[in-house]
Amino acid sequence: MSMTNVGAALVWLFILVYGVLGAIDFGSSFWRWHFNRKGNWSAELVARNYVSPTWELINAFLVLIPVTLLGLFPGAVFAYGTILAVPATLLLTLLALRGAYWQFGYASSKRRNQTILVVGLTGLILPGVFSSLLPLSQGGFVDVVRGTFRPELVHFFLSPVVYLYMVFGSVLALFVSSVFLSRYAYSSNEFRAFATYRRQALWSGPVSLAVGVSAIVVRTPGSLDLIGRLMVVWPLLVASMVAFAVAYGALVLAGRTQQTTKHMALLNVALVFTLAQLITAHFAYGLAHRGYWLYPYIDFRNSASNPVMFHQTLVVLLVGTVLLTPGFLWFRRLFITNVDYAARKSTGGHRH
Repeated sequence: MSMTNVGAALVWLFILVYGVLGAIDFGSSFWRWHFNRKGNWSAELVARNYVSPTWELINAFLVLIPVTLLGLFPGAVFAYGTILAVPATLLLTLLALRGAYWQFGYASSKRRNQTILVVGLTGLILPGVFSSLLPLSQGGFVDVVRGTFRPELVHFFLSPVVYLYMVFGSVLALFVSSVFLSRYAYSSNEFRAFATYRRQALWSGPVSLAVGVSAIVVRTPGSLDLIGRLMVVWPLLVASMVAFAVAYGALVLAGRTQQTTKHMALLNVALVFTLAQLITAHFAYGLAHRGYWLYPYIDFRNSASNPVMFHQTLVVLLVGTVLLTPGFLWFRRLFITNVDYAARKSTGGHRH
């Protein structure tokens, strides 16, 4: 494997980490607003208890992606800096709005409902906007005129493929967050919330799978032949489908068993295999996309920094990742998987 492929794999790994954590964070924010509006306070409390200590940490992973891309593949950053003027502005506006309400909205009880609304709706929209960058990178929406990249914005915003990816991103966030929150609720002894989130996962899982397959099958003229490339890595696709079937089966069984020990075991299986499905599907797509940051103009080699800069940046990033991983795992242990913390937080904050 060439060093450019190693660097691209590192960028793709950071995108995976942020994608999973962001999906849970964004989805949980939406569920909090949804169940707050419905008056399901146990489900609202579970979502709030997860999101409150984690949203700033998750944003830190977002910063790693452009920093890594700039250090390793500045040519790709130059191209995307031109063609992402409109989508990036929308993304930054939504992120800034979400962050501002998170930061200042809870300082005053008068703004509490408004904060929940803004954070919840941006939590639904943001995964879709992020996912819309995928069809853009696959080609068919960008022209090069006299050495300048020009996005075909009208074609982009009218393309059904773009909206399929956007729906896929939003529904996937709802599914992943539902699976996670169902387990989190059960460990918090919030059994009503557990049943609620399990029901949400049972409908959002198949919908996200169907929309995701449709987004790949429907091809934009001039874009990358994803179907042909995915067939080369078919074992990963099979593994992804098997993992989804196991996770979904565990969720179904979790609603039928009456034994507490089996409940937790099944929810652990559902969460682990949901993550396995995301990982295998993510890297299958990445391998199908391999070689190009922006098809057919920007590939790994012609966008990479000079060899010395590339190797030094890669070493720094790898060392930094190794050093940061224990801190992240410690945070996860304290606030996410700690049963005592979850159960203690569930004793307060109910609203009637």
